Amino acid sequence: MKILQLCVRIPFPPADGGTIAMYNMARSLDKAGASVTMLSFNTRKHFVAPEKLPSEIREKFRVQGVFLDATVKTIPAILNFFNNKSYNISRFDTPAFHHALEVLLQQEKFDVVQMESLFMTPYLKTIRKYSKAKIVLRAHNVEYMIWQRLASAAANPLKKWYLNFLAGRLKNYENAILNELDAIIVLTEDDRKLFEASGARVPMLVSPIGLDTEQYEVANHTSRELQFFHLGSMDWLPNIEAVNWFLEHCFPVIKKEFPKAIFHFAGKSMPDAIFKQASDQLKVYGRIDDAKTFMSDKSVMLVPLLSGGGMRVKIIEGLAMGKTIISTSIGAEGIKYTENVNMLIGNTPEEFIARIRQCIADPSKAHAIGKAARELAVSKYENSVLGKEVISFFNHTILKEN
Repeated sequence: MKILQLCVRIPFPPADGGTIAMYNMARSLDKAGASVTMLSFNTRKHFVAPEKLPSEIREKFRVQGVFLDATVKTIPAILNFFNNKSYNISRFDTPAFHHALEVLLQQEKFDVVQMESLFMTPYLKTIRKYSKAKIVLRAHNVEYMIWQRLASAAANPLKKWYLNFLAGRLKNYENAILNELDAIIVLTEDDRKLFEASGARVPMLVSPIGLDTEQYEVANHTSRELQFFHLGSMDWLPNIEAVNWFLEHCFPVIKKEFPKAIFHFAGKSMPDAIFKQASDQLKVYGRIDDAKTFMSDKSVMLVPLLSGGGMRVKIIEGLAMGKTIISTSIGAEGIKYTENVNMLIGNTPEEFIARIRQCIADPSKAHAIGKAARELAVSKYENSVLGKEVISFFNHTILKEN
């Protein structure tokens, strides 16, 4: 089976949620016997020099990049008020990508074109024109839900209105495009239900983000002094919201009650306002070159998300590394966890603080939860299993008549 994977950015290095999700999908499909070609935007913000890609990646997935400056620009954003298009989507609709896609589709025949995220769907008509391939959207999130949740949490009335405006435009676009596809892959059962409620009638597969779990080492944590950490890109609004919520509502109580507890917060684009809060108990870092190394000597992962959608890749990595994970219900969406067995959940500041107290009071129980987390990752989120499920879905649904 030949699959063309359309990516919103070159998924290398696989260092954050989006790149890990796209890269591991390609690996899982390859392991299942498919031939995968990548056509991707190469964005200004996340530019990757093609010559710096490992030869294995260039040769196996034949990565092609099309430059895109997706920076939010004031004038286009203002002009967008006077049409009915989603500005979130239109920033990714470029003649250069249409042309590159047209050339590739005329050169090669593909069985499936898989769009990684809603932002690649402006190219649906070009695919239909130049290929008979089946078109699949892999929805990393129900995109409009992210903006709705951000709007509901916004205190500033003008910001709340604007976020709701963006969410409405995005919802209209997302709902209109669903049945123009041949199939949809979602990461969670909740996302499948949301798409169905929006009128989606095409075949859908729930397929979570996978990892090569053998590449994630489990540290032997036996110390009673637990190390707490948060790791996430701080150019993503839900992460900024989450960290600010924790530092404002949870950390002051914890640092006073447990003066020896140490918390590590890291991620690219870390705001200066958070760096200024650094102390002996709060270690603040910027971009981390090696997430696995950063996480290896720390035992408790914090995921205080209040908005967002889909699955949190960092949670899957934390599970694979045997970390004790304290998350909100929103952060843990899509994870097949059992509360107090392989994850801990806290949705209010009081609940989140209580879970931290629980870990500090009984480190052996916290370590046992981490051990169970690793078992969950191996049984539910292993790449080699998930790739076979996706190929089977293609063969028995959208390709069965071919």
